[in-house]
Amino acid sequence: MEKTLENNLSKREQIKTIVKKAQRYKRNWPLRLWRYYSLYEKIWLISICSAGILLGILFPDDPMSPTWLRVVEIIAIVGGCSCELLLSKQSKWAFIVSFVLYDTTQTIVYFFNGLYISALFEIIFWIPMLFISFACWDKQRDKKDQNLTKVKQFNYKKELLIFIICLVVSVGVGAAFTGIGFIAEGLSDWWYLDALANTFSVCNGLFLLFRYKEQWIPWIGVALIEAVLWILSGQFIMLVLSLGYLMNSTYGFIRWSIYIKKHPRKTITTETKEVTQAA
Repeated sequence: MEKTLENNLSKREQIKTIVKKAQRYKRNWPLRLWRYYSLYEKIWLISICSAGILLGILFPDDPMSPTWLRVVEIIAIVGGCSCELLLSKQSKWAFIVSFVLYDTTQTIVYFFNGLYISALFEIIFWIPMLFISFACWDKQRDKKDQNLTKVKQFNYKKELLIFIICLVVSVGVGAAFTGIGFIAEGLSDWWYLDALANTFSVCNGLFLLFRYKEQWIPWIGVALIEAVLWILSGQFIMLVLSLGYLMNSTYGFIRWSIYIKKHPRKTITTETKEVTQAA
């Protein structure tokens, strides 16, 4: 009886210890989040977000624009930068952050500035793709580090083929919109750049879904084209976001390349297949 009581007490103490550790773990999430990023990543994220917020408050693109729109733009900048940085770190949580803080707010900004093609692509393509990508990435976690998702690369012939298909589809959609009266009237003069940006965006979404390193290449194209679009439309607050994307896309491409070199994919040769079949 005494041994049983002692065992029960020791089990209760163990349970209490585990509960206390879990509570401390939850309370310390800001510190854990801070340690999660490297020094460069902290500097980049704080710099881009601060620049966007200061521009939005001190130098609004349009003083007559509603205050709520400026708030939405600032949220889009913070959310977009956070999402991109998480992607460069191969984190599946980038898709949840993107949905909550970026894609919804960015859609509003697109509509307000007459970039209807980009807005529709956000609703039709990107938002559903976020949840699909999260589910796929969750199944491909790195065995040694559960915070990382396994990424890979493929030959450039396939990449070029996908790009050509997306280009044809995107230009076709853009041309179809110009033939619809009430939509054509609302389209900006640079709608073709809007369509081209979405071409790269579709390529990026497909490559990202299947965790290909090449997804950073079209994302660099999106950042460059969107930078031009924001300059033409006078949205210099959002220009900061595009420049931040350009920097992070280069950083992400380098990080993913290093990971792939350290984790080469195992390939099965023809000889190995024959031996396996014979056995």
